[in-house]
Amino acid sequence: MSENNAPWVGLAARVVRVALMRKDVGYAELAKRLAAFGIRDDEKGLAARVAVGRVRLELFLQILEAVDSELPTIWCSAMESAQPWETRAKEVIRCELNQIPPFSVDELASRLAQLGAGFTHKTLVAHISSGNLSLPDFLKCLVILRSRSLDAFVEYRDLVSAAHLQIVTVDNADGCRA
Repeated sequence: MSENNAPWVGLAARVVRVALMRKDVGYAELAKRLAAFGIRDDEKGLAARVAVGRVRLELFLQILEAVDSELPTIWCSAMESAQPWETRAKEVIRCELNQIPPFSVDELASRLAQLGAGFTHKTLVAHISSGNLSLPDFLKCLVILRSRSLDAFVEYRDLVSAAHLQIVTVDNADGCRA
């Protein structure tokens, strides 16, 4: 994990842990519930995946569904569909992009690159368009879009602080700021 991605990984882990704590669900129970979605991971595997930030948006949505968490209102239409989970993740991103003012995928990818997302612009566009984002990168998107969708799980100001730290870290690495 890169140093400048550490705050995002920590926030992503916090978001998942808060979702579980709010419903009093541990990793062992989560593993059982996720099996209904075809996810074959044991409690240690899930805990490790969360801790190191290897949670994709698709899995996060499955976790929210598995623990019967209340969803952000703007995601409801995307989550109520019987579409595959990757499509639901794509639709959640689309819902976020369509807030006022609407953002294009290209514009969001450019801003993600500025936050040091670690991918080329073309790859970021592909990840956003397909819904194939990691949860840490999705959290970056929420800051860029000024979305308060996950306020029930993490304070928005903590997301903004992580963005500020990352911008300073990226700029210092480039020698732009002191």
